[in-house]
Amino acid sequence: MTDDRTPHSEIRHRFDTELDGIKHASVALGSLVLENAGRLAEALLESRVDLAQQVIDADDPVDRAYIDLERRVFRVIALQQPVASDLRFLISIIRVAHEIERSGDLVVNCAKGILRQQGFHLGSQMQGVLARLCRAALELFARGIDSLADMDPEAGQRLDHEDDVVDTLVGEFYTLLATEAEGMPVDTAIELSRVGRYMERIADHAVNIGEHIGFAVTGIFPRHGNIDEQ
Repeated sequence: MTDDRTPHSEIRHRFDTELDGIKHASVALGSLVLENAGRLAEALLESRVDLAQQVIDADDPVDRAYIDLERRVFRVIALQQPVASDLRFLISIIRVAHEIERSGDLVVNCAKGILRQQGFHLGSQMQGVLARLCRAALELFARGIDSLADMDPEAGQRLDHEDDVVDTLVGEFYTLLATEAEGMPVDTAIELSRVGRYMERIADHAVNIGEHIGFAVTGIFPRHGNIDEQ
């Protein structure tokens, strides 16, 4: 419990230190998911069933880190009763953490598909498109985490624009899949269609992260405008 005689400047310093720690913890959470997503891409493109299992196993630390971060934020809100920009930051971190955790779940879902198929054995054209899709989606997710580390207020709009590349690749992937689906088992085609959807959603989560960070810094959410004016 804080001593009433503690100078306000010292209390503020402690609070700022706690907020900074929360930001670093959220970046660390994102890094865990990004690292696991890299394993997933390798498992997909090299048909590595063993690596897919590693992806699934690596989700437990992600879940623990997410729960710890969420509890830490709620504890600060309950004990410190932050207002204005501090509260906006904490609420945004909760939302960002959820976006990151959901991305981690999508990575695991994709890895489970690899196990169900005992790996995807793809033709060169399909593998090439999938490689570009994975790279684009994960690079966008990495930039989303960078926006969190930098508290970049303009990241949301920029990432939304960059997401067009991922959307184009998803369309290309589905078009090619439709062409090649006749020559593969139905369950394989279904699993591959899910892979495309998962990569698209991971990129979408990256955009959402950038938008939440923009709100934390400016109080403006791109799709809603300034909340103070509503």
